Amino acid sequence: MVELALTAPILLTLLFGITEFGLLFKDVLILNEAVREGCREGAIGSYTTSITTTIMEAAASLNTDNITVTQQYGTFNEDTQSWEWTTLGNVEGQNSAPRGAKIKISLTYPHPLISAGLLPTLPDEEGGSTITISATSVMRRE
Repeated sequence: MVELALTAPILLTLLFGITEFGLLFKDVLILNEAVREGCREGAIGSYTTSITTTIMEAAASLNTDNITVTQQYGTFNEDTQSWEWTTLGNVEGQNSAPRGAKIKISLTYPHPLISAGLLPTLPDEEGGSTITISATSVMRRE
């Protein structure tokens, strides 16, 4: 009986840690797939609303109300030898990125922890119950 009392907390912590990691990994994979789908939609010239819709459909198993989407396009500045990023908009039946520019889509999502009370060092902020995960994809505008 004493052995069970000594090992049970360790085993339960390990069990919750494995479960939490599995759920977090699942959400990271879903977010990465959604950002790729959205970036591909932007690369073919779709409207920004169509890009967002594609992302939300690809991430349907997440709480899509909590997903933050950032849509940008980048052009290379020869003078400064660097990329300049501009917020993506809509113009004449397509998005505002010129052909050959880079489309960058970034997503952030607050993953809810199921074991925040048992594993208090995991949350982003003290007393919180989420870990913010993010994904970014860059593709060339066709």
